[in-house]
Amino acid sequence: MKDITTLVGDIENVILGLNGWDDALGQQMGSDIASIYKTRFGKPQEPRGYLSMSSLGTPCDRKLWYKINKTDLAAPLLPNALLKFSYGDMIEELILCLAKQAGHSVTGQQDRMDAHGIKGSRDAVIDGMTVDVKSASPYSFKKFKEGDLRQQDPFGYISQLSSYVYAAKDDPLVTNKNYGAFLVVDKVNGHICLDMYDFTDEMANKEAEIDHIKAMVADPVPPARGFEDEPQSKTSPNRKLKMECSYCEFKKACWPGLRMFPYSHGPVYLTKVATEPKAEEVKEFV
Repeated sequence: MKDITTLVGDIENVILGLNGWDDALGQQMGSDIASIYKTRFGKPQEPRGYLSMSSLGTPCDRKLWYKINKTDLAAPLLPNALLKFSYGDMIEELILCLAKQAGHSVTGQQDRMDAHGIKGSRDAVIDGMTVDVKSASPYSFKKFKEGDLRQQDPFGYISQLSSYVYAAKDDPLVTNKNYGAFLVVDKVNGHICLDMYDFTDEMANKEAEIDHIKAMVADPVPPARGFEDEPQSKTSPNRKLKMECSYCEFKKACWPGLRMFPYSHGPVYLTKVATEPKAEEVKEFV
C-alpha cells in the first residue's frame, strides 16, 4: 500500500514518464471529463437556492443568506467565468488519474455525503484520507504550499473540507478519521502540493456550526455584512470594496449605489465617492 505522504513525488514520477501509462485509465478520464462538460455546457447553469456542503465555508453570512433567499439578485455568470471554472474540473480528473497511475488508492470519487443534514459530493478518498482537489493561481497556491490556509482562508476551504471529513466519520473507505488534505495544482506553473490538516477541533464543533448556518439562512432578515469597505488609498477620501466583496455576485444588492472604475491593476468598486476618479466609470457591470 502506498502512503499519501509520497503522493506528490509519485505523481511527478508519472509525469516524467517513469511509471508507464494505462490506456484504459486514460480513456476513463476522457469519458469522465466529457460527462462533466455535458453537464456544465449542455444547458444554462442555474443558481443553487439551497445549502450544500460546498457553501458551508462561505466566510460572509450575508452572502450565503442572499444565495439561499435572493438567488434572483445574483450577477449572472459570464462565459469567461464559466470557462475558468471548467478548468478545475479537467485538472481534478487529470490529477486523480495521475494518482491512480502512481499506484495510490483513489476511491469514493463524487460520493454523495451528508454532514448533519447538509449534502454534498466529495472529490475523493486517497490512501484512506478525504482529499479535496484544487486548481489555484500562483498566489493562492503559495498559501497551500506553506500551510497558511488557517490564517488566510477567504473562501472558507477549511470549513468545507472539515465538513467532508465529518460526513465520512462512519465511512469504511476513510481510515484517517480526523485528517483531510488539499491536493493542489498551480494552474499557471504546474506545481503540485499536498496540504494536510488535523480537523479534530472542527469535528467537535461541526454540528453547532451547521445549526448556526441553518438558523441564519432561515431568518427573514439578512445578517450584517461580513466585510466593511475600506479607503481607496492612503490619501483618497473615497471608499472601496475589499477584495472578498469585489468578487461577490451579490455586491450590487449588498451595496446599493456601488460604482465601478477600471484601473490598470483591475476594477475598483467604490462605495463612497467624495472625489471623482480620473478613470472613466463603467455604468453597467456585474
